[in-house]
Amino acid sequence: MTITLGWNCWFAIHSDAQGLGNSPYSSLGIGEFYGESFSDNSGMGQSGVSVGNGFQINNLNPALWVRNRFTTLDFGLIGQYKKIDSGKNRQTNVGGNLAYVALSFPISTKWNVGVSLKPYSFVDFENEYARIVPGTPYYAYYITSGKGGINKASLNNAVQIGKYLSLGIEATYFFGNIRRGSEVQIPLPFGEGGNYMVGLNERTTVSDFSFRGGAAVRIPIKKDNKLFLNVGGTYSLGSQLASTQTVSFELTQGGSNVVAPDTLDNNLGGSMTLPTQYQAGLSLEWPYKLILSADFNHQGWSGYKSFSNSNDGLRSINRINLGAEYLPNISSLSYFNLVRYRIGFSTGPTPYVVNGTGINDTNVSLGLTFPMGGRFSNYISVAFLAGQRGTGGAGMIKERYGRVILGLTLMDRWFQKQKLE
Repeated sequence: MTITLGWNCWFAIHSDAQGLGNSPYSSLGIGEFYGESFSDNSGMGQSGVSVGNGFQINNLNPALWVRNRFTTLDFGLIGQYKKIDSGKNRQTNVGGNLAYVALSFPISTKWNVGVSLKPYSFVDFENEYARIVPGTPYYAYYITSGKGGINKASLNNAVQIGKYLSLGIEATYFFGNIRRGSEVQIPLPFGEGGNYMVGLNERTTVSDFSFRGGAAVRIPIKKDNKLFLNVGGTYSLGSQLASTQTVSFELTQGGSNVVAPDTLDNNLGGSMTLPTQYQAGLSLEWPYKLILSADFNHQGWSGYKSFSNSNDGLRSINRINLGAEYLPNISSLSYFNLVRYRIGFSTGPTPYVVNGTGINDTNVSLGLTFPMGGRFSNYISVAFLAGQRGTGGAGMIKERYGRVILGLTLMDRWFQKQKLE
C-alpha cells in the first residue's frame, strides 16, 4: 500500500508496521513520543499532574509517587489502529508495544522510592519515490527508511513535607538507537549485469542521564477534608545526551559488491540535545468520589539538536489536557459502584511542521479501572483514545487513530511487622 507525503516532493511511501505501526512523522527529530501517562491518566486526557489517587502510580509528576502507601507494581501494554490519508491514497496499520513497568515502594508514610522502565520515542517509516535518470530511459528509485527508538529507565524519589506539600525528583537514564538508511536503486534490463544499488546507512546510539523535578500541593478547602484543591507542576531539564554514530556505504550490482563496503564513521562521538519541558495543573478532588483535572504543558522542541546539529524543523508547543474521574461509592457492596470511570480531552500542536504547516493533534479518551482480588486491592485498567492528527490536502497527511492502553496494578504491604497476641 502506498501513500503520498508532502515533505519529500514527488514520492510515495511503502511501510511495514512495527511498534505502534507506520508513522511518517517519526522521520522527524527522534521520532514519535509515547508520553508519560500510565493507563489511568491516559483515560483522563493524559491529565493529572496535580493529583494522585493512591491506588495507582501517577507518572506525570515525580512528587505524586509519595501518595502510594502500599508497594505498587504497575504494568502496561499499548496498542494502536491507524488510518493514514494523503490525497487519494489510503493506508491502515496496527501495532503494539510495552507501555511501561513501574514499582513504587514506600520507605515510610512520607517517603517513597520507585523505579520504572518505558519507551520514550519510536521511529518507524519507509519512503520511496522514483525519477527518470537524465539522458537515459531508466528510472532511479530513492528509498529512505528508519527504525528504532529511545527508552528510559528511571529512579524516582518522593517525599511529603508537612501536611500539604510533596516534592519529587526523577533521575532518568536514556538509552537506545535509531537507524536510518538512504538507498538509490537503478533497475537495468536483463543481461546488463543486474540492478545498481547505492546505500548509506546511519546508526545513532544514545546513552546518558537526565533529570525531572516535581512538586504538588494538596489544600483542604472544605471541613473534614471533603474537598481539596490540588496544584502541581514538573520541570524537565534540557539535556545534552552523549551519542555515537556509525555511518557505512555500499555499492552493489545484482546483489554483488562493486566495491567493498566502507565504514565512513565508526562510533563517532557527539551529542543530542533534548529541550526543557514543563507542566502545570490544577484539580478539584472530592476524595474517593470525583476528580476534575486541567493541565497545561510546554515542550520546547525548537531547542532540539540532532547528532548533526540539525533541528529538523521542530517547533515548541503548548498543549491542554482535561479530565475527570468518578467513583460511585467506595463503601458499596455492588461491584460496579467500585469501578472508577474516566473521561478526557487533549488538544494542541505537535512539534512537527510539514511544508510550512504545523501539525495539530486532538483526541478524546475514556477509561475504566476494575478492582479485583479478595480485598479488591489489585486493579485492571483500560483507556481508550480516539484522535486525529494533521489535515488532508495536497502534500499533507491526515492520521486518524484509535489507541488502547491496558494496565495491571498489584498492591501489597512489604516487611510489615506482625503482632503476636
